[in-house]
Amino acid sequence: MKRFQAVNLGGWFVLERWMKPSLFAGSTSNARCETSFVTHHPHPEQALEEHWNTWITLEDLIWIKAHHIDLVRIPIPWWLFPERFSSPYPYVSPLRHVDRAMDLCKEAGLSVMLDLHTAPGSQNGFDNGGIDGVLSWHHDPKNIDVTVDVLEAIARRYKDHPALHSIQALNEPHWTIDLTILQDFYRRVYDRLRPILKAKTALVFHDGFRMKPWKAFFETAKMKNIILDVHLYQCFDDKFHKMDAPTFLNHPSTLLPDLKEIETVVPVVVGEWSLGAREIPYDQGRIAFEQAYAKAQLEAYRNVTGWVFWSYKIHDVNSGWNFRGLVERGILIP
Repeated sequence: MKRFQAVNLGGWFVLERWMKPSLFAGSTSNARCETSFVTHHPHPEQALEEHWNTWITLEDLIWIKAHHIDLVRIPIPWWLFPERFSSPYPYVSPLRHVDRAMDLCKEAGLSVMLDLHTAPGSQNGFDNGGIDGVLSWHHDPKNIDVTVDVLEAIARRYKDHPALHSIQALNEPHWTIDLTILQDFYRRVYDRLRPILKAKTALVFHDGFRMKPWKAFFETAKMKNIILDVHLYQCFDDKFHKMDAPTFLNHPSTLLPDLKEIETVVPVVVGEWSLGAREIPYDQGRIAFEQAYAKAQLEAYRNVTGWVFWSYKIHDVNSGWNFRGLVERGILIP
């Protein structure tokens, strides 16, 4: 499989308050996720339409392509097809804007990984799962059935689009979800989507924050054109807060043996990573630390099939999560 480097277009079709707090300013509650946004904002459809039209534009995509990026990963929600999936929900579908995004990416010369970022009942309990504080996707078989149906509808809609590179079955299933449930779900997705998609279109499966078990799974599953997605952040686990700077910066290289071993069986993509980190003592200052942090991760993740930075932009241009800001400040050189 051809290697690539990519960025996420986060916060566009699946809302996360921390990425664009101003969008949530009109909400009547302290909304953090899209569910609380649409249920508490007085005019959610109007606010979302304006956001979808302006958060990412053709100019952004042209800039991305000009800075050595091959592909964009676009998070999309499970509520894309309200007319097909009649469960009552308050969401506003961005479907026609996803159509437009695909066309704009083609115009800019970018390939697209469509990433199903949310699922009914939520697969992770995070704001990025569509409804913060809820983790029940795997407790009801109907939730999984709907997720597979949504993925089939996505595959049928975009299977012939020239920008489509891959479809990701589900973003970040929680680490407490039994792997047998997750693996059975992936088998169902593969069986349903592989006959629909072109042979060159990949299917992407997240590791559920457990990297090592997947080598044995893919050795026996015998699936064609699959990518394993792993997310490697160094900011959420307490162990990273206790590391000195040299140990922290060396951490990506310590992951290489496992990453390379799995790559012998299935292509691996670091589908999310960033320069987000709690402040760590570094004698040469913040900029030098960020440059070293970026270099350490890039040198490691270039050893696998691909990497996808989270995210192209957030409201704070000086953040370690803002790809464009990092590139323009000379900290990250893709």
